[in-house]
Amino acid sequence: MEGHNVFSVPNATTPYCDILIIGAGLSGVATAYHLLDDNPSPPSIVILETRQVCPGATGRNGGHLMRVHAHIEKVTKEAGPEAAKELSQFQASQVHAMKRVAEKEKLDCDALLTWYLETSVSQPQADEQRKVYENQVENNLDFIGDINYIQPKYVEEISGVKGAKGGLTATALQLWPYKFVTCLLARLIERSSINAQTHTRVTSISQCKDGFSIASTPRGSIRAKKVVYATNGYTSGHLPEFAKKIVPVKVTCSHISTPKGSANPPPHLNHTYGLSYEPLGTRDYLIPRPDGTVICGGARNTTLIEPARAHFETIMQKNFIGWEDSGAHVDYLWTGTDGWPHCGQVPSREKHYILAGYNVAGMPLIFLTAKGIAKMIRDDVPFESTSIPKIFKTTEEHLKKDVTS
Repeated sequence: MEGHNVFSVPNATTPYCDILIIGAGLSGVATAYHLLDDNPSPPSIVILETRQVCPGATGRNGGHLMRVHAHIEKVTKEAGPEAAKELSQFQASQVHAMKRVAEKEKLDCDALLTWYLETSVSQPQADEQRKVYENQVENNLDFIGDINYIQPKYVEEISGVKGAKGGLTATALQLWPYKFVTCLLARLIERSSINAQTHTRVTSISQCKDGFSIASTPRGSIRAKKVVYATNGYTSGHLPEFAKKIVPVKVTCSHISTPKGSANPPPHLNHTYGLSYEPLGTRDYLIPRPDGTVICGGARNTTLIEPARAHFETIMQKNFIGWEDSGAHVDYLWTGTDGWPHCGQVPSREKHYILAGYNVAGMPLIFLTAKGIAKMIRDDVPFESTSIPKIFKTTEEHLKKDVTS
């Protein structure tokens, strides 16, 4: 990707663009896509990335899009049923929006609409899961009617998870996030004047009296009408006011395979999974690949990766019927950062926008959040004119609250 449209900025001049996007992950590339899609007067866009394309959490996660029931339940308690309904609709819409774009743009990213099984292997988790389901039904959050509660006596048979005591199902999308981002950026570069620069760190940003902003890099400066911060866990490096508000946490992801040529291969998993354990709130997700391997993530560990390896080495044998003697093992293990959302115009910074801070669940939020930010920029409309959940709006009040991730 670094070979696409690379340029060196002469020190003697100040290049100009309508919109500068800092960050070439899903947030940054999706924002650029929505700014340019079906736009008869496309703006000039420069994307600057400190590392390579898609270097952050998106490039390392498993690619699982679904409604996050725990988040919806949390919002119900903290902000009420209307806010929760808004979030539920937003997450569900994300599934179909990304599928449509993957098909429309012919992105080679293994996008597949599937059935998501949220299973609990402990009774307290199962009881909590049932409460979540009943609350969503009571508050009319099941807006597309695809959330199902599995009766306990059928959960193990339907899911294939040993000792499963509770389960919910919903529509989900699985894809390869890194491929989605890099292929989408390649499409933009092929048909527009977008300029994507990797290995170009923004060292400072200053706002001028004439309304423009100047971003300084080791390769020169860029003058922009508007700036978008798509920097997630690294936001505070550019916006110090977010230093204690967007705090990265580490999560681990693994690639699990079985020995090739086995006489008794384990059963192929046809759905994506969420596995909930004790203590309450402990959770992993699993995404079966077409080749029989499994992407598994979770096992949060802020300092060491080896304890997470031990957890994932036996996760299939311990939890799935027919996998006991599969020889499943971890091929690859990696870690990344995430946090909880701040979106909209940056307080006290005119023409500066942000979409960052995802609480280990950015996939069901980012793509349509980027569409909302693009709408604010394209149509010069306020945050409230977008479909982004109101609880994500970044404000002075939001910044004063204690960090939640």
